[in-house]
Amino acid sequence: MGHISTADIERISRRPGEKRYNYFLKTVVDTEEVYGLCDADGWALLSDDSIGDVIPLFPDPVFAERFRVAAGWEKEYNTEALDLNELMLWLDDMQHDGLLVAVFPNESFESVVLEPVRLKTELLSIFEQEAE
Repeated sequence: MGHISTADIERISRRPGEKRYNYFLKTVVDTEEVYGLCDADGWALLSDDSIGDVIPLFPDPVFAERFRVAAGWEKEYNTEALDLNELMLWLDDMQHDGLLVAVFPNESFESVVLEPVRLKTELLSIFEQEAE
């Protein structure tokens, strides 16, 4: 992407979770790509004792990289792009597997956590609005 300035990255990262969530939705619909952290075995999961496994997703590789460093995952994981159409299919599988999505976590691991089906519904509704 490369068009986000360092100042913008800092500003966006400091936004509250709900604002980062809205930024994620808008950006992902515009670029039709989403980013996660991946190793040879698959996608990085955050485990939460109260809610189970959560997959962190990011709107831009810059933010995924920052999170990767903050999590101390530089050696284990790489930032990977995922086409939005693939994500839509994958969200169904995540829902079926009982996983949750952490949308755009910041370096403090704060994010909006929701069911994959809800994220899919929100993305589809934005697509429909833009298509009108």
